[in-house]
Amino acid sequence: MGRIKDFLLGDKGRKTLIIGALAAMLLLLLSTVSCGGKTQAETSQPAENAAEIERTLEKRVKELISQIDGVGEVSVMVTLDTVSERVYEKDRKSETTSEGNSDSVRKSSENQTEVVLQGSSKQPLQIGTIQPKVRGAAVVCTGADDPIIREKVTYAVAKALDIGISRVYVTN
Repeated sequence: MGRIKDFLLGDKGRKTLIIGALAAMLLLLLSTVSCGGKTQAETSQPAENAAEIERTLEKRVKELISQIDGVGEVSVMVTLDTVSERVYEKDRKSETTSEGNSDSVRKSSENQTEVVLQGSSKQPLQIGTIQPKVRGAAVVCTGADDPIIREKVTYAVAKALDIGISRVYVTN
């Protein structure tokens, strides 16, 4: 026991202890870099692309329109205005300070917004996804030469896609 104490208190013991501590810190740093170096795309599921969303909407609208009396073959095209956007948690801090005496007071305000990171991975904390907006739709269907059927199809598509009727084009 006395030999170990003498070794650690001596110059050689201190050097060995310092080198060992530096080696341990280096190993910790390297393990953090190699494990935590993943990008956002690797750690979360990718958002659906616009073409997939358009195809899904087209299929659903086509199924809806084909159930309207007087409509035969249907072809639908949907266009999107934007793509999906990820929404990240943000921490907002505001600070108001007052300076001066009773005759004159100067107030200043400072706002800061920071993206909240999740855990030790240093990745932004995603709280949701904003789905893309529909720009418009075009429908080609048999039976659309009848104005009543064309109106039914137009209103059905507008309601289903939550867009105005002016953004829907129906033809035969």
